[in-house]
Amino acid sequence: MQAKPISKQRKKIIPKAIGRVLEIGIGSGLNFKYYNQSKVSEVFAVEPDSILLNKAKINAQKNNISLNIQNISAEKLPFEDNMFDTIISTYTMCSISNLSMALTEIKRVIKSNGKLIFSEHGKAPDGNIYRWQKRLNPIQKRIAGGCQLDVNIPIVIENSGFELSELNSMYIPGPKFLSYHYWGSASLENKND
Repeated sequence: MQAKPISKQRKKIIPKAIGRVLEIGIGSGLNFKYYNQSKVSEVFAVEPDSILLNKAKINAQKNNISLNIQNISAEKLPFEDNMFDTIISTYTMCSISNLSMALTEIKRVIKSNGKLIFSEHGKAPDGNIYRWQKRLNPIQKRIAGGCQLDVNIPIVIENSGFELSELNSMYIPGPKFLSYHYWGSASLENKND
């Protein structure tokens, strides 16, 4: 997740974070160096892996970020409704065991005018690559913390009640079965649904 092409993807979206921010599956905190700190008031995070959580705390200190982090997964967020201006997901949606439930929780805690910003790898548009993603999923899940290669990121986001306001996609450098990326932002269709 520290490879140059992935860092480039992070750099495209993280500076768009504003206000009170929640990072889902923060990992080791690789996004911190891309924050525009003059636009971010607070940073909260959830991370189920305690080793990565400790690394995120260290990276937060190195980047002068005051971090409120909890050792939990995204399926049941311990935050109030309508609490966050920005929610960030980078290379996380592939490994959340119940992504639908996590997105329902994200929908609950984001403000009605908030933004979900994301950069994720996922389902390739080429049939042959997609078939390889399906074949490799069982191995990838075991060796990469539950990661699924073929998540259809835009469809999953839209099906959870978000409207894509910006969506980009392309292959970045790397093995094709891992390198089809989606990035952009989404907002709520109707907060009262």
